[in-house]
Amino acid sequence: MKLSENITGVGHLGIPTADLAGSAAWYEQKLGFRKFYEKTVWNDGKLNVVFLELKDLVIELCEQAQAGREMQMRGDGILDHFAIDAPDFENCCRRVEEQGLKYHASTPKGAVLYENIGPKGVRGANYVGPNQEVIELCHNCSVNYGYRTGLQGWSHLAVKVSDLQASVSFYEILGFTKVGEGYLDTPDGRLYIGFVDNHGFQLELIQMTGAGLQELKSRGAGHIDHIALNVKDAKEAFYEARKAGCRVSDLVLKELPFFEHGIRYFMILGPDGEKIEINQRLSW
Repeated sequence: MKLSENITGVGHLGIPTADLAGSAAWYEQKLGFRKFYEKTVWNDGKLNVVFLELKDLVIELCEQAQAGREMQMRGDGILDHFAIDAPDFENCCRRVEEQGLKYHASTPKGAVLYENIGPKGVRGANYVGPNQEVIELCHNCSVNYGYRTGLQGWSHLAVKVSDLQASVSFYEILGFTKVGEGYLDTPDGRLYIGFVDNHGFQLELIQMTGAGLQELKSRGAGHIDHIALNVKDAKEAFYEARKAGCRVSDLVLKELPFFEHGIRYFMILGPDGEKIEINQRLSW
């Protein structure tokens, strides 16, 4: 089975935190997420995790003992921001601002219209999460949302890259298909953007240039640590990832006693070092 055929879609977004209870409460109270699982395990030390969901968007908050200072020193990272779909954009922005969310420096004055992304443009406003992660509320002007209101779950995950075509080719190995493109003019020059999709989950690949490209080279694991993709068979995926030339950062498959029967997983690195967890939830 090819790796692209093994992957069944997005699993979760991993966000490290030094305050697990506070971060979980923030997502529940301010954005309407629902906590559905929590666990404490030993994995290179004590590890506390909480899983929360907002429709199809699942977040894994991870609190590692003795890692609080390292969490605080992280920057924005290669995984730059995640976007939540907002059909009634103005109302969604108003509600989160009433909950105390503050604009991120990337949209300091609030909502922006990105005219050159998609056929009719995209509206977005970036906010700061409890661990300094960047959260975008996003409205695709080309989509007919019907009567839907409120935050709808996944819009996309933004990844800053150094070579757009190389990144598209890499994600095609993981079963993604290019579904759109656009560009954004900045003081550093024009940033070309490609959207790739796997089972309805989209990545926004942003090719950096100028000073932004130099800054990208210094980025590592950031406030958003990793994205997890689900597979049917992790053992087969482990073999196929190596065969396909992926940079597999784990020497062996790992397991954790999460959910009813545990999970089996390993990490690979994308072209710019972004962390991608390949994950299988085990069953009898």
